[in-house]
Amino acid sequence: MRKSMLLLGTMCLAATAVGTTVQASSERGGFRLAAVVNTVCRLELPGASAGTSGQIIDFGSFYQLCNARNGYRVVMRHPANMEGATLFWDGRAVPISQGNETVIADENHAASKYSDVRLDIRGVDVPISSLSFRIDPKGSVY
Repeated sequence: MRKSMLLLGTMCLAATAVGTTVQASSERGGFRLAAVVNTVCRLELPGASAGTSGQIIDFGSFYQLCNARNGYRVVMRHPANMEGATLFWDGRAVPISQGNETVIADENHAASKYSDVRLDIRGVDVPISSLSFRIDPKGSVY
């Protein structure tokens, strides 16, 4: 029994020594992979519904997906002179510009997220069909 234990110990020591030798003489290798991924920016809008007073338009949750490295902007096109109207983007009030476009979100990184959107048009006569939204990548587009 003692002889077999001694033999087993010697074999383990020899295996460790061989493993160390092999490891010391092995070379490290690798490769580098680079790729260009197309820029994808998408804005999905659910159907809008007028609130009980008819003065709040609830757009629901917008889904924003944009993989642009420098981020993106979400823009609303609307009739000029919608002063008095306010857009709420995730609870944050965004005053509507006097022109035809208002930047409602300006992200400095790629993202995939949902945002709750509603428009308070009290005192402003605006047909819902005159409103549109788009997402624009910032920086280089591939």
